[in-house]
Amino acid sequence: MKKLYIKLVGTVFACFFLITLLFSNKSFAQAKAQPLPLRQVNGIVKDSTNQGVIGATVTLTSSADTMRTSTNEDGVFVFRNVKSWVFTLSVSSIGYAGKVISGKYNDATPRLTLDPIVLKEDTRMLDAVTVNGTPSIVYKTDTIEYRADDYVVRAGATVDELLQKMEGMEVGNDGSLTVNGTAITKAKLNGKEIYGGDVATAVQNLPAEIVEKIQIVDDYGNTAARTGIKDGDPSKILNITTKASKSVGNMARLNFGAGTLNQAEASANLTRINMNQTLTFNGTFMQTPNGIAGGNSSIGRLGGGGNRGGRSGSGFGGGGSGNASGGESLRTRPSFTYRDKFGSKVEFLANYAYNYNDNNTLTDSYSEMSTIDSNNVRQTTFTKRNADNLNFGGSHNINFEIEYNIDSANFIQFRPNINLSNTSSRNTSTSLQTGFIHQDQFNNSSNSNKTPNIDGTIAYQHLWLRKPGRVFSAELTLGSRINDNESIQNNTIRYYLDDTNTVLKDSIVNRAINTDNDQKNYRGSLTYSEPLGTMSRLEFNSNVERRGYDNARYTSNIALNGTRSVVDSLSNVFDYFFTQYRNSVNYKYGDNRSKYSFSLGITSVNTSLVGEKVSLGTKTDQDYFKLIPIARFQVRWSSTHALSLYYRGNASEPNFDQIQPVRDVSNPQRPVVGNPDLKAAFTHSVVGQYGNYLPNSRFNYNLRINSSFIENQVTSNTVIIPDAYGSKKSELRYINISGSNNQSVDYSISKQSADRKYNLSLSGSIDKSRRVAMSNNIKTFSDTWGFKESFGPRINPNDWLEINPYVSFDFNKTNYSIGRNILQRVWALSLDGNIYFTKNLQFGYALSKNFVSGIGTNVTNNPFVINTMLQMRVFKNKGSLQLRAYDLLNQNNFINRSTSEYGFTEIVTNPNSRYVMLNLSMNLQKWTGAVGRGGRDIRRRGDGSFY
Repeated sequence: MKKLYIKLVGTVFACFFLITLLFSNKSFAQAKAQPLPLRQVNGIVKDSTNQGVIGATVTLTSSADTMRTSTNEDGVFVFRNVKSWVFTLSVSSIGYAGKVISGKYNDATPRLTLDPIVLKEDTRMLDAVTVNGTPSIVYKTDTIEYRADDYVVRAGATVDELLQKMEGMEVGNDGSLTVNGTAITKAKLNGKEIYGGDVATAVQNLPAEIVEKIQIVDDYGNTAARTGIKDGDPSKILNITTKASKSVGNMARLNFGAGTLNQAEASANLTRINMNQTLTFNGTFMQTPNGIAGGNSSIGRLGGGGNRGGRSGSGFGGGGSGNASGGESLRTRPSFTYRDKFGSKVEFLANYAYNYNDNNTLTDSYSEMSTIDSNNVRQTTFTKRNADNLNFGGSHNINFEIEYNIDSANFIQFRPNINLSNTSSRNTSTSLQTGFIHQDQFNNSSNSNKTPNIDGTIAYQHLWLRKPGRVFSAELTLGSRINDNESIQNNTIRYYLDDTNTVLKDSIVNRAINTDNDQKNYRGSLTYSEPLGTMSRLEFNSNVERRGYDNARYTSNIALNGTRSVVDSLSNVFDYFFTQYRNSVNYKYGDNRSKYSFSLGITSVNTSLVGEKVSLGTKTDQDYFKLIPIARFQVRWSSTHALSLYYRGNASEPNFDQIQPVRDVSNPQRPVVGNPDLKAAFTHSVVGQYGNYLPNSRFNYNLRINSSFIENQVTSNTVIIPDAYGSKKSELRYINISGSNNQSVDYSISKQSADRKYNLSLSGSIDKSRRVAMSNNIKTFSDTWGFKESFGPRINPNDWLEINPYVSFDFNKTNYSIGRNILQRVWALSLDGNIYFTKNLQFGYALSKNFVSGIGTNVTNNPFVINTMLQMRVFKNKGSLQLRAYDLLNQNNFINRSTSEYGFTEIVTNPNSRYVMLNLSMNLQKWTGAVGRGGRDIRRRGDGSFY
């Protein structure tokens, strides 16, 4: 009976289970029978080299749809609101064979991602004609991308020679790089720093033949790169992506040289690249006199163009340059970089560099500085000064970057940095003043400085995989900086009676000044992004920054027997804390595929400055609050045609010394009195950028407009007061003043021929500004406006000739309210290029003629500078022997002038700029292609890094 009961119960449960299963299957089948009404279909079109095909036409057809789109700069296409899950795709692009795919897809999936569509080159096209539908220049959000293969350079060329062929690029002889007038601050290879981020080392050593793309990126920092949430002003960086076929290889570049003016130079660059792995060693040594032509150029480069307005060419410039000083310089810099990826989760980057400089400079200067006296009369002081400065010392720089991808949703990064420096200097100078202030100053000083600086940042990021676009990140930075400085001063001041040569008194001072600065930095930030739809999101950011300063400066008189006694009135001990809270909310609409995108938001900034001046018994407690709007708008008609307009605001608080209400006389000749009522200054800026590249015409034009003004600018007010010896001295005070503003327009236009043998480049700028200041309690201003136009075609009609003429006109006019005006005009003409007599014999030339007016009459304003080079390829084209001759006519005399609303200072030099250099260089390299893991296809990110 019991067994029968068990069987009965089991049968009932079995029947119940079968009935439930049948109904469940029926419900599931009914649910499955209801397909989604709309879906999104996306995919990527690639060529046979695994690169995305830009501008390919993709057509989707079905019983309910006929839709058409084009692939973006990454080869990606997207169809939204597709009605049917059964459809056919047709893909076509110039230079490729078309492709058609058909299929039935999951009707319940809201987002379909198709397998990559690979197009093959159309072999039916004429062999003599190569057509590529990909444009040379692509405008992405925050990135301009150049395709390297569209620019022709000679075999063995380096990246700097490639960059000079690209629209808007200017490369200096020292390796500096500007794009449309903006300086590039850092260099990366495949998305990671190389050579410690040094731009010159990267562009002058990496070979052009391995480059696939050149990317100019607006960099907002590591946090923005991970989260997409951007705050503050970006810097521009260079990212070089390598060809997949040349992403593995070894390179060695060696250079040795000597010159007729006791110059000596040497460099060695050893580089190993294996996809994401990079190992480099770079060492340089240079000994050269100061103030000579080419003195600031890199090893193996012919300097030119720097101060004379000529073209800043790579490797071979046209015109004189120098630092307007005599003396000698010795500098050396060995550096090391290691980057690798361990497994699929850990990436490691290490940089080390040692910099040593031994620099002796001899300078002569003349200045005229004006002020308004108490009777509202303009008074001028004339100063002649000569100085002999010796500076020497070195620094160690060590930094790491460790990234750990915990899983697909979590990421952590650690970045420690160490800087150790030890420098010393010895200086002597003579300063003879006449006019409003009549005195002579004779100074002899020595200085030693030690600065250990250590900081580290740890960052964490979390992604919600089921909610694309939802991101949380946190970052914490801790840092410590200690500065230990000692200065010994032996100064003599000779006072005169008015404008006569009658000596009133001599003041002799022999002092020691010991300064200890201890700075602690703390910074933490939290960021959260919440998607509101497929095209919009809301971003929140909060960060706090606290900097603590413990400062002590003790001044001691040194007696004849060497004993020291502290002078309390000339010493200064103060501690203070600066704390800043920034909170922002920002609404963003659009992505890289959107025609329109914008962001609107607001940032609140609350700062606190609390401190105590122990030596004077005063305390300070200041709070500031400011609201800063966030506004940005962009239109992208295509990947080569874009317009952007954005507003940015920046608040800057006064420092501790500027708000102290008591007199600081630690420098008796220039006492300082702070203002406790100072407000935070605020800068408003509006920037507009427009760029358009027409691929079929190879025509590119860019326009940039900038306007800014400063509210409550913290300005110094220099007041002339009597000193204890019946003469005069300057007392520095601070006030808030508004009215300073600046407006500028920059443009560039370039046109290349179809075969890229002819490149026409026209660029210019217009600037207008007003600077408001205070002198002797009287408000002053200076109005400046100017423009610069330059035309620089690059002509390469055949394989053996390069001709690069250049002409520019620079006009600058400044009107000062205190009655002095300045008008400067500079015509700069230059011609440089190369003649290749044979495959192994090259002659280079650089000629520069300038016409200068409005600077001064005591120097040669219109020099004609001729530089030449003869180079022979040796060792089976793996080395070169180079003879360079500078300033054949010995006319490279020049002047550096700096101006302000109070006057000007001219630093004059007459350097021995005619000399000859002999260099021997070797270039050994071998490159192969990258191979995918486990035989799979190679996958790369947009910055060139490998998965």
